Amino acid sequence: MKTITFYEPKYEPGEDIFGAATLGFAGKSTDKGNETYEFPIALRGIQLNGSYEEILSEIPENKYKLAIVLLGNAGGENSFVQELSKKLNCPIIGGGAAMDGERGGLIAGAGQASVLLVDDPNYDVQIEMKNIHTHVLGTCKVDFDDPRVIKTIDGIDPALWLKNQKNILGIDENDFEHFTLSDKAGVNAHLSKNGNLIVSGRDLEPEMLIRYVKPEEVYESVYSFYNDEADVIVFGCAGLKAITGEITLIKSLGLYLFGEICMAENQAVFGNLMLSKLRLIKVK
Repeated sequence: MKTITFYEPKYEPGEDIFGAATLGFAGKSTDKGNETYEFPIALRGIQLNGSYEEILSEIPENKYKLAIVLLGNAGGENSFVQELSKKLNCPIIGGGAAMDGERGGLIAGAGQASVLLVDDPNYDVQIEMKNIHTHVLGTCKVDFDDPRVIKTIDGIDPALWLKNQKNILGIDENDFEHFTLSDKAGVNAHLSKNGNLIVSGRDLEPEMLIRYVKPEEVYESVYSFYNDEADVIVFGCAGLKAITGEITLIKSLGLYLFGEICMAENQAVFGNLMLSKLRLIKVK
């Protein structure tokens, strides 16, 4: 049986646990910086740590109910999750370990990723995702060589395009949390400035949806998804925490990660600014 543990970035995890760093816990306000929470349900499964290539080559033949995937911010997450999804005929959920500016990319076992392949007969699994950016304003053409670095959007310099779009909506040009792009399956990218470049926290696609959430809609939309029972883990985005603030006490284990894995159209997709929920149901 494997215990699942999440912890704030200053916590020093042991090598024998399955877990990752989170930028705090939803509904559990703390300023310790080294807080840790253990999910109350231990699961039967196989843990694989290491590089993407090692993990993909070491998956034992079996019928799995679930794969929980924790990523160490090594890049290439979209390709890895896509390849893993091809190999496993089961739901996949998880996300990228949080950083605090001093220590980051923290997953137990180090490596590029850590995967728990669950074959527990005692639990059934339900997966749900949510995109709080419900206002779809249209589509845009994205040009890039590197799928995480934008050359142009609709043929325009990306910084200028984003500034113009945000001016129309009345939000600050440095606000990359209320306004974003998503793929056609509804999984967001988190854009940001890196010097003169506009970069993305996930791989972009040539055509993306333009999405927006009104500031007054954020709290209730985020809170209603996190607010669940103790048999639930919510893999949420640290970027959403930035615009939501602290939420009131909840029973579920709510995380703030740097990237989330969502099941969209029966495929696992790595994205940003998302909420992804794992519910375990005891088999009677």
